Amino acid sequence: MSTSAPEKKRLGVQILTPEGSVHDGEAAMVIAPSVGGELGILPRHVPLIVQLKAGETRIKLLDDTEVIMATTTGYMSVEDDRVLIMVEQAEMAGQIDRARAEEALRLAEEAIQAAGDDADAKRTAEAARKRAENRLKVVDKQS
Repeated sequence: MSTSAPEKKRLGVQILTPEGSVHDGEAAMVIAPSVGGELGILPRHVPLIVQLKAGETRIKLLDDTEVIMATTTGYMSVEDDRVLIMVEQAEMAGQIDRARAEEALRLAEEAIQAAGDDADAKRTAEAARKRAENRLKVVDKQS
């Protein structure tokens, strides 16, 4: 009889953006910001497709470390212990440049003011502001 510890249950996790794969590996758990609230996925989760909002996506690796990312809107699919997250943008918390994110926030706020009655310009600037605020929120958790 073997006395070794039982193998941890695993999820395959892939995070894709239009530019390509940002993460592809195995994990013990994924926590993503769905439009209905934060959603945790463990192995053997029922099949699911959910819409994601901008926020913090966390991947708990098999060695109990965490990968934290600032992600934007998109979708998450779960089936057969595979999690596929498709978002417009995803950036590792440790790679976020605080000064660049602060400048993006400043520029977005200026664009909102300059948009006046132009609804499309205002919507675009507000989306940029939300992305910058999310990046700053995520980078603050790494500090």
